Amino acid sequence: MKAQLRQFFFGSNLGDNTILNTGWLLFRLHMGLSIAVHAGWPKMNAIAAPGWFTEQVAGLGFTFPSPGFWAAMASWGEFAGGICIALGLLTRFASLQLAFQFFVISFLWYDKPEPLSGMYFQQTLFWGYVLLAVGGSGRFAMDRVILSRRKLAISLPAKAVAASLLLLAGTGLHAQTVTKKDFTVLEGQWKGTLTYLDYTSNKEETIKAKAIVEVKKGNAFTLGFYYTNEPKKNGRDRYRINTDGTMINDMKVIERTPQPDGGLKIVLESRGKDGNDFKPATFHHVLLIGPGKFSMTKLVRFDGEANFFRRNEYLFTRN
Repeated sequence: MKAQLRQFFFGSNLGDNTILNTGWLLFRLHMGLSIAVHAGWPKMNAIAAPGWFTEQVAGLGFTFPSPGFWAAMASWGEFAGGICIALGLLTRFASLQLAFQFFVISFLWYDKPEPLSGMYFQQTLFWGYVLLAVGGSGRFAMDRVILSRRKLAISLPAKAVAASLLLLAGTGLHAQTVTKKDFTVLEGQWKGTLTYLDYTSNKEETIKAKAIVEVKKGNAFTLGFYYTNEPKKNGRDRYRINTDGTMINDMKVIERTPQPDGGLKIVLESRGKDGNDFKPATFHHVLLIGPGKFSMTKLVRFDGEANFFRRNEYLFTRN
């Protein structure tokens, strides 16, 4: 019985084929790092899970002993479980708990789940973690070391393994950051338009708009929007860049890319509710800062849907 448990927790069904195990290593690294970095890490700002995530968990009926408990367990399961899968440590256990999480999302949370033909990414992740639970850690893993109680004999050339790890680390673990300097070029007045999707008519409307950017002390700046024909919608918000440059207010920096014209593209991600029925959604705020011009586009993807759509877009030139 003891040997069977060890085989379950640390074993693999892949054999010793080098090519197969190399592909499995890359698959395991992607499935582990992607969930840890992009789903788990953003929820690690506190021991307890973020409020929006706790609300989702409560909506699914996980209320005993509390929604906060299950939300925290799920958050740490994504982060720690993803790291374990990437390392090949307790691979089957980590994969099973993540498979359970995405089973709940794919088949209980969705109003009309499609068990076999569904194309949404949560179901793809579910089947990916099921596959990892069945296959186990593979040859190039910490589980192999624990099971054999000897050093892992890797026949794959060391340079190829190192290159694969560096490639995945570079694309998955590199944190995107911004600085106050990225926004100082925006200081001053701008004129242009706002194009937005009217949810009631489902048509796009365009109105004249003006923006005023003021850079403050510390890592803060304010952005005010003013509308000639709709002054009641005028408003100004304060934005603060956190110490390490990975967040602006509650928005995570997911991209910072220099542009060919010398400008900059910055993409921020946040969570919230949108639409006439206030459905939970993910938002991408895309800023394009160029010489004498800049734009801000808000993209929305409702939970359970695969694609983003344009909610609104500001286009400005120097006043």
